Amino acid sequence: MRIKKSVIWIFGVLIGVLILFTAAVITFGSTVHSDLKGNIQQKLGAFMDKKADANQFNGVVLVAKDGKVLFEKGYGFANSEEGVPNQIDTEFRIASLTKSFTAVSILQLENQGKLKTSDPISKYIANFPNGDKITIHDLLTHSSGVADHLKLTDTTQPITMAAFIDLMRKQKLEFSPGSEYKYSNTGYMILADIIETVSGESYGDYYQDHIFKPAGMYHTYLRKAETKKFALGYENMRKITERDDESQLAGYGDIISTVHDLLKYNNAIQNDKLLSTLQVEKMETGYIDSASWGIFKYGYGWNVADNFISFGRPLIEHNGSLPGYKSDLADFVKDRVTVIVLSNNHGTWNTGELSRELASICLGKRFWFYQKYF
Repeated sequence: MRIKKSVIWIFGVLIGVLILFTAAVITFGSTVHSDLKGNIQQKLGAFMDKKADANQFNGVVLVAKDGKVLFEKGYGFANSEEGVPNQIDTEFRIASLTKSFTAVSILQLENQGKLKTSDPISKYIANFPNGDKITIHDLLTHSSGVADHLKLTDTTQPITMAAFIDLMRKQKLEFSPGSEYKYSNTGYMILADIIETVSGESYGDYYQDHIFKPAGMYHTYLRKAETKKFALGYENMRKITERDDESQLAGYGDIISTVHDLLKYNNAIQNDKLLSTLQVEKMETGYIDSASWGIFKYGYGWNVADNFISFGRPLIEHNGSLPGYKSDLADFVKDRVTVIVLSNNHGTWNTGELSRELASICLGKRFWFYQKYF
């Protein structure tokens, strides 16, 4: 009888500990933003103001619902030395958000019957090592195995597309195409060359004619010299000296834009103005794991999720990072909640964490501590 009572007592203690632990996790391991007052816009503003003060956020944030702006605000300085503030129309380097523009271009050309994502790149680039084994799909999904050109050239110097391709012809594959995921800026630069070969235009002109203009993006450029209200880059608010020549970022990191233009771009995609519904689905399908445990999968120019990291809602997201700059665009495609973050203060902060927590306020979802690490 004593043994049974002891077992019951131990079991009761364990249940009590479990309840306390669960309560602690819910209380301290997540945020429901119940302290925020007012309507959605006021809640977003209060949260972002506090976040900016705590994390020294410097940049512009936009949150939209159904393609229309809910909240937008600039923080800090576009030029700290001269006291020029970041405003809604400030222009930033968007870094790797550029990749989705390249993916859109490829899918447009496929729709025109000028290429197929299943094509080997040998069809468009002669004498490329293992070009008959590498497909356009492999390049789009970072599974091509091509070497990193940034380790093979002086990135501070200009490079022509022809010289870049010649450089890559001398390299060996790092792994068998399609066998694994390895994030590759180089793959998207090769895609830019294919766009030029197939379209007969420079990839920059192609963007301008087939994406920027149709989407109404009149403050989006490929070169800093064209910008009107450019934000200087900082590292923890210390001015940085830009090193990489813009030609070294072709097809994967050389676009400069604003939050409003990026919202127009995202709206044009989701409203089938740039691609057909089937092509959008193809772009937003996850083909290969791009994060631990398959939390994110990579589509064409986007990370894709539909699990706990995205509150159980379909999400496309991509961030960008260059010296002095960070960016993020997250779109909960079924809910049409869009968050765009452009910053000219690089640091250790996580753009995805900020975007998804802002989205959690709109979605009325609890933001858990583990969501900030992806």
